[in-house]
Amino acid sequence: MNWLQSVVEAAKNRGRAHGNRERGNHSLSLSIMSAKRRGINPIIAELKMASPSGFRSDLDAGKYVKYIETAGAAGLSVITEPVAFNGSYGLLKEASSLVNIPVLMKDFVVTEGQVHDAYVLGADAVLLIVGIIDEEETLRRLYRLAYSMGMEALVEVHSEKDLNIALDLKPRIVGVNARNLHTLKIDYKQQERIISAMPANVLKIAESGIDSSERIIRLRSLGADGFLIGTSLMKNREKINGFLHG
Repeated sequence: MNWLQSVVEAAKNRGRAHGNRERGNHSLSLSIMSAKRRGINPIIAELKMASPSGFRSDLDAGKYVKYIETAGAAGLSVITEPVAFNGSYGLLKEASSLVNIPVLMKDFVVTEGQVHDAYVLGADAVLLIVGIIDEEETLRRLYRLAYSMGMEALVEVHSEKDLNIALDLKPRIVGVNARNLHTLKIDYKQQERIISAMPANVLKIAESGIDSSERIIRLRSLGADGFLIGTSLMKNREKINGFLHG
């Protein structure tokens, strides 16, 4: 069993979150569009404590999320996957209680229970990765459930095949991840090709491998509306200022 199969299998058996939601709802799509109108690059800053590619962090999560909110991030992504990313539901609950910007629960969501957990923990959106959800009907069910609860869904694609499946949902937000889920290698050309092929009425979020303003400018020229940035900001949170205005 490879790392991806391990995290998906673990996700199916994840313990449930308990309690009641303690914050209002914030729209990720509206926040992205608002930033664009103000001439700011919509940055979704990611809080992640580790990754299968070898990244590790021990920074103060609370200080980080407050910093990126004050700097002007359009949203916060919190990785809650515990097996390969050292995330947790507790991390999401803490982060969502500290900010008033939209919060995305970034995880390997494959069950309705995980969508409910995202809401309880304060998330405003959930990540739905087309490539790990076995059946299109399951993807549709999870997508509809998120919206029925007042959240949004960031539908993540890695290929043209994924994109065709995603577009059947008539989604508001689609993330195009440059990182291959199986090899963990970055493929900028494929990401650029997919972004360029997407319809204008979909908010296009570029994910993975963004470490410079030049990369943002390139992606923006191809039609990207927002930029989800993790490792680069976790290593140096002050880089967000250049990313926002580059």
